[in-house]
Amino acid sequence: MPHLTPETAPLLLTVGLCALAAVFFGLRQPAVAMIILLGTMFLRLVLPNVIADPFVLAFAGLLLSFGLWLSLRPGSMPHLGWLEGFMALYLFWNLFSMVAPHEYAAWYPLSSEKLSVYRFILTGTAIPFACYLIGRAIYATERAVRSLLWSVFGFAAYSALVSVLQFSMPSLVWPRYIVNDPLWPGRANGVFNQPVVNGLVLIAGFVTALMLIRTSPHVHRLFKCVVAFSATLMVVGIYLTHTRAIWLSFVVIVIAGIIFGRGVRAGFAITITVLIVAAITNWSRLTSSDREAGGVGSTDEVDDRLNSIATSLWAAKREPIEGWGIGRFTAVNSLHHQQWSQDVAWDRGLGISSHFNELGILVELGAIGLVLWLAILTLLIIRLVRAIRVLPADELVGRNLGLLAAMLLGTLMVSGFTVDLRFFDFPNALVYLLVGVAIGAAERVRASTVKPVLKESALHAR
Repeated sequence: MPHLTPETAPLLLTVGLCALAAVFFGLRQPAVAMIILLGTMFLRLVLPNVIADPFVLAFAGLLLSFGLWLSLRPGSMPHLGWLEGFMALYLFWNLFSMVAPHEYAAWYPLSSEKLSVYRFILTGTAIPFACYLIGRAIYATERAVRSLLWSVFGFAAYSALVSVLQFSMPSLVWPRYIVNDPLWPGRANGVFNQPVVNGLVLIAGFVTALMLIRTSPHVHRLFKCVVAFSATLMVVGIYLTHTRAIWLSFVVIVIAGIIFGRGVRAGFAITITVLIVAAITNWSRLTSSDREAGGVGSTDEVDDRLNSIATSLWAAKREPIEGWGIGRFTAVNSLHHQQWSQDVAWDRGLGISSHFNELGILVELGAIGLVLWLAILTLLIIRLVRAIRVLPADELVGRNLGLLAAMLLGTLMVSGFTVDLRFFDFPNALVYLLVGVAIGAAERVRASTVKPVLKESALHAR
């Protein structure tokens, strides 16, 4: 618990008042509790840990609020099918792996730091799955969905602003660690102090901004210009992450928007044109090995991942079914580090976490965990495709909402080829929430079309 000093007192007082307001409004409305959860995860590095991490308390409040909401609305619980069953099994397998005995502890041998396994499961699995399920249930009106999307835009807009100010006007940046103590110097780390997480959120905000401009006819033109300017800052912030996986994900998203985005193709087309022109005019710097200047020619990160893959394959052969245990990848990669080839320095990637999401799951949770995870991804994709086909074309809670969710899930999957996504709390929760909202909206559309048919059949039967 932080000591009460003249410097910390204002922050603690502000947090305390906000916490009281959050309890009051969050318990009354689970949609408000959801925004509070996202907000506490967004500011996780800033908020003081008094009793527990604020996002943990916010998650408990969300579950309580959702439980009260369900108790007042019998029959509102979404139908649970194969997807939810696999989610439950995957979560159980994570928890079982946490308590089961393993050869190594969950720690970082090179630094002697311990990994909080329960928190790893909470942020990487439990919260995203809960957000998906709750999102299916509670966002039943256009007003609720619109409020959520504006919140997503707001989070991303702020992180885009500090990402740009970090390089242009650092004195205006808050939180100060973005400037004073960046984990990745020379890259846009954002509020999260992590360029990949920042990039994922900026991509989500950019696509959301285009959707809101398209589906907000009553918003003043000046405000739409502000949204468009913020979207431009997000593109700049994405570039300043100097992260190749984020750049690739963004290009894929823009191309998908041009192909599938109804009513928003122009925004994506303008973006790809600007990206092509910028790449051509800065080609020499872009292809250099200077990462701080935006170059993609550096091979160090590639070598890290190659040795990490070699270690993953070695480990998977020795513990193929149950894996080495949740959170044990860094221990394995430190004590049994493998070399991809003689052309790659042996120490590249030594002791780092998995930089391939699915291989990390395979090493830690074995084939059982990987099969469950792939089943979840497959069923999510199938449900999203069905949702896009069912949802109306020109409404906010329509086809573009399903496309937004599918795009962001695709962004996570692409990024998962270079990072272990289970460490990324805010993007996971946000994406799974939007996926649940889109799938829930499609289910309500199906229900509204089935009921009139049933009534008509009953009348004919009479």
